[in-house]
Amino acid sequence: MPQLEGPEKALDWGERSRHQLMTSAHTALVVEGTWDAADWAELEEKARSITRAGWWIDQRDAEGTDLLELLDAAGEDDRGTENPFH
Repeated sequence: MPQLEGPEKALDWGERSRHQLMTSAHTALVVEGTWDAADWAELEEKARSITRAGWWIDQRDAEGTDLLELLDAAGEDDRGTENPFH
């Protein structure tokens, strides 16, 4: 997963929140659900695009089964950009 962006004090919390939500989603969707490796890889790619620590912190209480919908609803401000002038 890429480094998160945001205030220094939010980075560790964002990393923990992302890890917990991704783990919960994997358990619910793949281990206990019907998703295969390709389905998970698609979700993981979407998750990699969300680099704002605050977004992950905001989702910390979400259910793992809701992660795909949450990622689809994320705004442009939540996604990282390779353009340093953005």
